[in-house]
Amino acid sequence: MIVICGEALFDVFKEHHSETLTTFPLLAVAGGSPFNVAIGLARLNTPVALLTGLSNDFLGQRLKSVLEQEQVNTQYLIPKSAPTTLGFIEHGADGVPHYAFYGNGAADRVLTTRDTQINLASVTALHFGSYTTVTEPTADSFLSLAQSAMGKCLISYDPNIRPTVEPNMDIWRNRFMQFSACANLLKISDEDLNLLYPDADPKQKAQEWLARGVDLVLVTRGSKGVWAFNKEHFVEVATPNITVVDTVGAGDTFQAATLYSLQNIQALTSGSLARLARQDLEDICQFAAKAAAITCTRRGADLPRLKEIIAL
Repeated sequence: MIVICGEALFDVFKEHHSETLTTFPLLAVAGGSPFNVAIGLARLNTPVALLTGLSNDFLGQRLKSVLEQEQVNTQYLIPKSAPTTLGFIEHGADGVPHYAFYGNGAADRVLTTRDTQINLASVTALHFGSYTTVTEPTADSFLSLAQSAMGKCLISYDPNIRPTVEPNMDIWRNRFMQFSACANLLKISDEDLNLLYPDADPKQKAQEWLARGVDLVLVTRGSKGVWAFNKEHFVEVATPNITVVDTVGAGDTFQAATLYSLQNIQALTSGSLARLARQDLEDICQFAAKAAAITCTRRGADLPRLKEIIAL
């Protein structure tokens, strides 16, 4: 089973124009990057669980119901008497989302080290990402889990930076170094890479991460395609030509589809990411790019099911 570690929240969208200043119609959708990755894997018929702090409030219980409906394993949901995070989203003219998070002291940010001490015997991979890797105490608790899991299962990491949660890039860089030092698989968008290391050469940074022990680096570049690096190959894959509705959930879809593909070729348990053949890298990236493209054609993080990707 793959265990996804991170936040669970509600994304809140402005629904439509209001006629008065005193009303502001909103649409709340269950989300959060790791939450989405877990659902994405479940929709790809992959055994998956979510490890997160979940509020006892009605919003937290709604999130749990969504996970159960999607057939995500809920055994690692940690109940907390803290509120549920709300992430407000506004789209720019180009469809790119802008976020404002309300979650100080929320359930997904208050996990302790004891909460994250799980039995790894049946776990094939752990995935970490987004703001719960920088907000304490959850960040320290997840880092402790990642460090203890090294060599026992595959570790995946996507920083998925949210400056509206933590604007200090020095904190993100520090956490990035800590989590990437544990990772076998590192997936990062070109936007996040530029936030962490402005004006750096992505190919040079990828080689640095490989030299430090990462086995496979994936750099997603939006409409410009995907770069994949391991110790033997560099692969560039184009993204499908689509009409973008919005990009919410595209990176999460790519992550879920990548983990699905790696499990399909038994790369999660064999430790062979560093030696994946060129054709394997191309197939993995093409499948993930098609999956992400489907998500971009619809509003919100509505991740595709396996039959949809196969049809495309």
